[in-house]
Amino acid sequence: MPDAFSRVIAFLAVVTALLFAGLHFHQGHIIATLYFMTGAILVTAVTRMTVRKGLI
Repeated sequence: MPDAFSRVIAFLAVVTALLFAGLHFHQGHIIATLYFMTGAILVTAVTRMTVRKGLI
C-alpha cells in the first residue's frame, strides 16, 4: 500500500507542477514556467530512479 501511495503522490506532484507551469506560461512569466517545468522533470526523474531501485 505505501508503494502505490508514494507513486500517486509523485504523480500528483508532477501534474500540479505542469499545471502551474501552464498557468504561468499563459500569463507570460517565463522564469516561473521554467521553474515549474524543471521541478516536474526532477520529480519524474527521482521517482523513476526510486521505482527502478525498488524503493517504491
